[in-house]
Amino acid sequence: MNRLENALFSFLNQENFSPLEKEKLKFGIQIVLAEINKLLIIYLVAFLLDCFVPTLITHLSFLLLRQVCLGYHFKNLYICIAWSLIAFPIAINFLTNQFGNLSAIFLYIGFCIMLLFIYILAPQGTENQPIISEKHRSYLRKQMNIRLFILIGVFCFSPAEMKVLISYGVFLEVFMLITQKIKGEKLV
Repeated sequence: MNRLENALFSFLNQENFSPLEKEKLKFGIQIVLAEINKLLIIYLVAFLLDCFVPTLITHLSFLLLRQVCLGYHFKNLYICIAWSLIAFPIAINFLTNQFGNLSAIFLYIGFCIMLLFIYILAPQGTENQPIISEKHRSYLRKQMNIRLFILIGVFCFSPAEMKVLISYGVFLEVFMLITQKIKGEKLV
């Protein structure tokens, strides 16, 4: 563990923690720090490409669904970071230059098709994030429906540029769900 992990562990550790709880704490700290590093890289590139806010909007719409729809996970952190850089700041930089080329009707039809895919395919468990029971699946679907309703509301009342970014975030989640479906892992 590096110094930051050690410092956080020392700060959060309590004397009454069992050895298992201490290991869970260490693992949790490592996960949080890895995610922070990933976000820093993505948003640094977004800042350098002058698409920080569009990346944030897209990322939020993606993550809102990702938490409950699940879907494919890359096996390697570096592959995940590389694809995240391509899918978020680099692709969004391209998209922001194409706002005027998308018709409103195309945007609404595409968004509805993607929502239909989400509704049919999600949630998709993975090896790292399995769906543990039908009760869990039901919970995820209820949460998904609430989040879809929120996204639809935000989409309908947003300016055209924001609609494109929200749609792209939803598209990325659909892509992850289809990838998981094609892989064929049957995890509950």
